[in-house]
Amino acid sequence: YLHLLRHFHELVLRKHMSTNKFKLCIERSAYAFAVGTISGGVVGLCGWGGAQVMIPSVTLPVRCANYSQLSASGISLSSLSVSTMSSGYRFWQEGCINLPIVLALGIPAVISARLGSHIAKKLSSDALALFFNSFSIVLIPIHYYIQQRADHLANQEASRKNYIAGNDLYSYERLAQHASMGVFSGVISALMGVGGLPLIMSYITEATDLPHHYIQGTTVCALVPSILVSAASRIQAIPLGTAGLVALGAIIGAQGGATVSLGLSEERLRQIYMASLIIFGGRSMVSATRNIRNIMSKKNV
Repeated sequence: YLHLLRHFHELVLRKHMSTNKFKLCIERSAYAFAVGTISGGVVGLCGWGGAQVMIPSVTLPVRCANYSQLSASGISLSSLSVSTMSSGYRFWQEGCINLPIVLALGIPAVISARLGSHIAKKLSSDALALFFNSFSIVLIPIHYYIQQRADHLANQEASRKNYIAGNDLYSYERLAQHASMGVFSGVISALMGVGGLPLIMSYITEATDLPHHYIQGTTVCALVPSILVSAASRIQAIPLGTAGLVALGAIIGAQGGATVSLGLSEERLRQIYMASLIIFGGRSMVSATRNIRNIMSKKNV
């Protein structure tokens, strides 16, 4: 009788554990898909910000997430590479990309992304998180200033002195300048998880007279190759099931976000981009403070 009772108790426990695992699997799947959809939508609409949504979401200390910073950046790179391709294809369909600039930025970024990925593997989760948030704090005010300046000058219908016009857009000097920025952005993207998107957007805004729709489309297409290389180098640290679901959501979100952005005026699109800089900048400042505290507390132990 005791043997049967013990056996029945074990069966109940196994069933309970199996039910909990199934519930956890469903919760994680739904959460990953939702994170991907929102992140992809942000990339499609703003041209950046997917990593700023995705990485904090998948590193939250909850049972649906709680991934390390390296795994989170890997999920971000692999998933957002899909959303950037989806968003970039939408801009390409509308003819809103500049192919020479895409190639000049994109090819060097692929090479430098390998270096950035090698560095990222050697950093701890706290160090990677601190770099991600600290670099965002430094860059976001610069991005905001450049976009505000461009918006002000556009409203005045004035042309900037450093706008590239006519054939000078494709001169050897300018292409070399684009290539140098591509090298830098490739390293940053690998370390931050698509952190190079706003960097390139601000660079193209400052260096050319392209409309904002073209700037956004060109930026997204230029960084797709380096993002793919960075994601491939982290393949061992990426939870493929989660990344796949996030990527699926990112495709849907990116298509929707890009469709909405293409229907907006240049002024409205730039305003949305500037608002995203303020929102994500504030979040990065809070997170950077937390990262510093974590690093300091570990040193004191």
